[in-house]
Amino acid sequence: MLHVSDKPTAVALLAIVVLVAQSVFAQPLSTFEAADGLRDPVGSPVEVSDPPATPVDEAASRVEIGEYLDAINLVELEIDKIERRSNRYNIELARPLVVLGDALAGVGDREGALGAYDRAVHVTRVNRGLHHPSQVEIVYREAVVLAANGQVRRANRRHEYAYDILLRNFGGDNPSLLPGIFSLADWYLGNYNIFSARSLYAHALSLADGALADDDPKRLRALRGVAATYRSERFPPYQRESKSSSSQYPTFRHGTMPMINNFAKGERALIEVVNTVKASDDASVEDLALAVLELADWYLVFEKHDRATTLYRHTWELLESNPDLLAETFDAPTPLYLPLPGNPEDDGVPAGRPRNGVVELSFRVDESGDVSGIATLHSEPRDLMDSKVKRAVRRARYRPAFDGKTTLATDDVRVSHEFVYFPDDDFPVDDQIPAKEPADTAQAPHSPARAFGNDQIVPAAASR
Repeated sequence: MLHVSDKPTAVALLAIVVLVAQSVFAQPLSTFEAADGLRDPVGSPVEVSDPPATPVDEAASRVEIGEYLDAINLVELEIDKIERRSNRYNIELARPLVVLGDALAGVGDREGALGAYDRAVHVTRVNRGLHHPSQVEIVYREAVVLAANGQVRRANRRHEYAYDILLRNFGGDNPSLLPGIFSLADWYLGNYNIFSARSLYAHALSLADGALADDDPKRLRALRGVAATYRSERFPPYQRESKSSSSQYPTFRHGTMPMINNFAKGERALIEVVNTVKASDDASVEDLALAVLELADWYLVFEKHDRATTLYRHTWELLESNPDLLAETFDAPTPLYLPLPGNPEDDGVPAGRPRNGVVELSFRVDESGDVSGIATLHSEPRDLMDSKVKRAVRRARYRPAFDGKTTLATDDVRVSHEFVYFPDDDFPVDDQIPAKEPADTAQAPHSPARAFGNDQIVPAAASR
């Protein structure tokens, strides 16, 4: 039995902020520092051996382990000390303000987090200049919190502002721009701005081809990104029509957007990834297995089952020396496309505080990865989100379980979809525990190597 849970929490928000900061922000910032010879005070290591821990370091460590209130107290005292001995615009305030924003986001105070980040950006601009790239890390953090708060248009503007800063500093033909290109392209892909994302991935590939080795991870990422745009075009995230006053993008409902999908271009991109990894002296067996698996999943979602099965057999052979990874990959069905809906819209007048709702489903995943036999195991409140979640699961595509020779059907695969709703006259207030955190309407995009680039793709558990 596979059980997938979708739980929007403050901890999840902080995980997004920290992971994005580590995996995306750190890379362009190190490039910026190398380019201009300046040391960025926000998140940069102190360049001495075994430096003593500062209060800000301690606060950052508390954020990482979820001790947000302790972190807030520590960093606010440090901010007060800096202001007392100097002024409100001292560049030393930049990093403490960022840590404060992370901690406030952790306790669910998104407005407070945005205020701290905004002030950190202002301090950086005052000291470094309006377009200095050291502000980009903070701007990305703002975008993450705005998106989690449902303010997708504002988040989009921050992503585009960050890219504009990088473009001003490096120019459009500089490989140092690549991390910024990927950040904006991933954001566009995750929010179904497919053609803008594809253009950016293509530009990244052209820069990589002129400056990097064939097996450079940035070049492979560009190829995977191009393929992901074609997958996402064919398999869009959950869509609903937006009202004119909505903070969401104006979007197309599923099936109404004209299809310009090109299977062959996406296939060629992933084949090139496989061939490049295979020819690389630095690639491990696991790297090659992942590349082959990506291509196999591509064939499966595009209903080319025989090709997919052949490549699954090859992946199995590559992973036989790694039984744990082999089991994680093939023991249970893995969702490749699962466009679960967001929270229900608040059409009526709320009758109370937000509440947690859940829909739990059981279904069969057949040998081709299609879903059938959907049954509701639990729904609370009843009939509020059942039909939407069922409709989403019916559209899902899974990598089926695999025994080394052929794909297998699996019964009683489960999905537990949690959401937040406001009680009204139809769904009155009850004795439930109030929701701690509204569900995120947007998140940092998944890597195109593992997903279709939207936040509704859920990693599978390894147990059955």
